Amino acid sequence: MFFRMISILLLILVCACSSEKTPAKIFEDNFNRAEIGENYSVLGGDWKIENGKLRSIRAENKNLVLKSVDLPQNAVIEMTMKSLSKDIDVKFNLWGDGKPHDHGDGYTFILGGWKNRVSIISKLDEHEKNRSEKRNAGLEQGKAYRVRVERKSNKIKWFVDSKLFLEYFDETPLRVSDGYSKLSFANWRSDVEFDDLKIYALEEK
Repeated sequence: MFFRMISILLLILVCACSSEKTPAKIFEDNFNRAEIGENYSVLGGDWKIENGKLRSIRAENKNLVLKSVDLPQNAVIEMTMKSLSKDIDVKFNLWGDGKPHDHGDGYTFILGGWKNRVSIISKLDEHEKNRSEKRNAGLEQGKAYRVRVERKSNKIKWFVDSKLFLEYFDETPLRVSDGYSKLSFANWRSDVEFDDLKIYALEEK
């Protein structure tokens, strides 16, 4: 009787797990081509594809915007990013409006900014006073980091190499319905590479 009850409980757990929906992939890009292509809008800078990677050395905050796909309100975004500069400073924006900005668009994610001293998540401006920060994370020049951002409702979680890196809670979150739906790659004056972009939609709850 005891073992039968255990078997039933295990079956219930298996069914519950299998009923969870896998996030739907809506876009991916491995950059294995010669040109940036029509999916993107280049706002300036020196963006190019080199050896199967998206690369910039001196964009001076002129972003490369993914124009063909809107981010869902709740989503998962994954990419690989690397800095070949000793100061690291590699960054991207999510849920922005895709227009030119000097210091961030939507939510800005900076890995090893300010000469590898501060990593952040910020809203609308990378100097936002309420930004989420992680200091002295010990990031390495030339190391490829796999990053994953999960947004559910008003909470954003940023994972680096599968470990929770930073969180950002927004009481008045930016809304896709208000035009904040774009992903953009960003750079100031670091030698950076991006690769293996994937975007998944999460259901509203």
